[in-house]
Amino acid sequence: MTSPNEETVKSFLYGGDPEAFAPDGKLVNLLPAELTFGGTYVGPEGVQQYIDTMRHILRIESLSVHDMVTSNDRVVVIGSERSRFLTNGQAYEMDWVHINTVRDGKIVEMREYNDTAAMLEAFKAPEAD
Repeated sequence: MTSPNEETVKSFLYGGDPEAFAPDGKLVNLLPAELTFGGTYVGPEGVQQYIDTMRHILRIESLSVHDMVTSNDRVVVIGSERSRFLTNGQAYEMDWVHINTVRDGKIVEMREYNDTAAMLEAFKAPEAD
């Protein structure tokens, strides 16, 4: 059975719902400077800005969740994705981990850890044929 905290996390992960975040909830995605959508975004408005910025830079072609582990207010999601940079058409595949803290039905913090080497390699590659 899926916990309410897992359902909250899934509403953002699968549905891109920024309202899954608390008003002061933080999405933290620490990326190299070249990948301009990295950083800390606060509240539903900030999370929507993150989504909009990311959509102008890349397209997620597939997203797979391999495991979801819940303990109290923590939901850890282990997954992978295949995405493509819109600037050069280069695709990449990477593994990632999201560590979410959920309180009162809202995400108060989501920290994203990505295989940034795979992302940077594709980002810096010449335009795809």
